[in-house]
Amino acid sequence: MTQHKNLIKITALALALSAGMGTVADADTVIEAGKHHFVFYRDHNIYYAPDSHTYYWLDNGRWQTGAVLPEEERVYATNGVDVVLDTDRPYERHDYVVSHYRDYQPATTTTVERRSDDGGMVTTTTTTTKHRYVYYGDHDIFFSPETKTYFWQSDGRWQSGSALPVDMMPYVRSGGTAIELDTVRPYERHDYVVTHYRHHDD
Repeated sequence: MTQHKNLIKITALALALSAGMGTVADADTVIEAGKHHFVFYRDHNIYYAPDSHTYYWLDNGRWQTGAVLPEEERVYATNGVDVVLDTDRPYERHDYVVSHYRDYQPATTTTVERRSDDGGMVTTTTTTTKHRYVYYGDHDIFFSPETKTYFWQSDGRWQSGSALPVDMMPYVRSGGTAIELDTVRPYERHDYVVTHYRHHDD
């Protein structure tokens, strides 16, 4: 009789464990591997995921999601900032996003009208986002005040992070040239920067 009761307990325990493992497996599949893109509307803490066409917003201190924003929130979904996160739930990194992107400079739009060959008017609109950096030319180090991120080379590859390796810190204690680029990855314009700013450090 005792053995029969023990067998029932063991069976019940095994079922509970297997159910629990199933829950964990399901939870692990929620977040996809890779990077997740969002547009962050910083003035009102709204996120939009272009890939899934989903909005995320705060309502009475709780995060909500949906395919459309509440009507009273829609007016605020302008002049967003592109961010890339390691989760498909951007509110999980909200403190990080606020500290790194709240002071981000929005894109500037330039509209030019000119007369075409047939006498009509042609309007060209160009949108350019300028990103500010401090460039330390002696050691090819970039610092973004907007996102508080450093960019540097290691073994021929560009690295980025909120802090430099310890051995590089002395190189950014003085000097540096303030520059503006049209990319969030300043090393993409490295050749241009070297040509124009390498010898311009203070």
